Amino acid sequence: MSSAESRKPLNGTFELTGRCNLSCRMCLIRVDRQKIQCLGSRERTAEEWIGMAEQAAKAGTLGLLLTGGEVLLRSDFCEIYEAIAQMGFLITVYTNATLVTDRVMELFRKYPPHKIGVTMYGASNNTYQKLCGCNDGYDRFTEGIERLSVLPSLFEIRTTIVKDNWCDLRAMQQFTKQKFGSDKPLQISRFVTKSIRGGIACAGQCRLTSEENAAMIYSGLAGLYQKVKNGEVRLPEPVEKFSFRQRRALPEYGCLFQHCGAGIDQYTITWDGSMYACELMPEGCTKPFAIGFQKAWEELPDCYPQSRSMKVCEECEYEPFCESCPAVRKAETGDFFGKPEYFCREAKCVYDMLKEMHVI
Repeated sequence: MSSAESRKPLNGTFELTGRCNLSCRMCLIRVDRQKIQCLGSRERTAEEWIGMAEQAAKAGTLGLLLTGGEVLLRSDFCEIYEAIAQMGFLITVYTNATLVTDRVMELFRKYPPHKIGVTMYGASNNTYQKLCGCNDGYDRFTEGIERLSVLPSLFEIRTTIVKDNWCDLRAMQQFTKQKFGSDKPLQISRFVTKSIRGGIACAGQCRLTSEENAAMIYSGLAGLYQKVKNGEVRLPEPVEKFSFRQRRALPEYGCLFQHCGAGIDQYTITWDGSMYACELMPEGCTKPFAIGFQKAWEELPDCYPQSRSMKVCEECEYEPFCESCPAVRKAETGDFFGKPEYFCREAKCVYDMLKEMHVI
């Protein structure tokens, strides 16, 4: 495995809770109190999170993402945030913006997050009810956005597109453009795997089909293509020179994760106190609250298999267009080296689409 010198925990994620005030159908990790009890676990206290942040800072963590579940659901969020903000991290907060109180705003004005990522689930209360089980969710979201947008923080509106909100995509894009300008577009994810780590939602049942995902990509590229034809956008180089990197080289660090910083310069500590290389990991963790942050970080690579060739992927002509990774394969198939058919189909659809557009 990699040496201690080649791995630095520069960026961390603290998943402060797995609970949420919304019940989104596609959420991968959401749990409720009953599920927490069933798992025989518990959320970590404010004192524990603050202590863990101190250890993370000492180990070299610079950027820290606070997320959930919904972080603002915790009654002690402000206590945790204020203590961590004073430690000098570059803090990012992910929220659904439906629980932004006067106390939260007072604290954020005093210690503005470096970045705030707000997830938007639809463009109407009807969509929020259908997808999130909240009949006034859109109203609460827009109210929260109004409050948060006065802060000097970098701002990002994010969404995950599934069957229940696909019809709202254009309206959500328009909302973001009107609110923040065309230079800050809606960040769109279509990335949904099966639920992990005891998540109680049925994420795999509401995601778009592979063909629908490709159609959504096509829609975006078609719009860009038209702008290029009209002279509104100039590409940095001819389209025919675009290349797609094959992900076949042996990993530089000799560990499972070769195409991202998971376990190499980033980590996630989940609501139950487990450290994973990546928040999408369904298994393979150390216990930093039991053995300390530094030891948990040092032992993390040993929780995953040593990298080995994925022969079936290496020989696939669609591999450069595939979104799968070890975490995805594990979530989808139960095997870090399994073949995730959903993502295989999507890769072929994307390939066919790009070929039709003469991009490849």
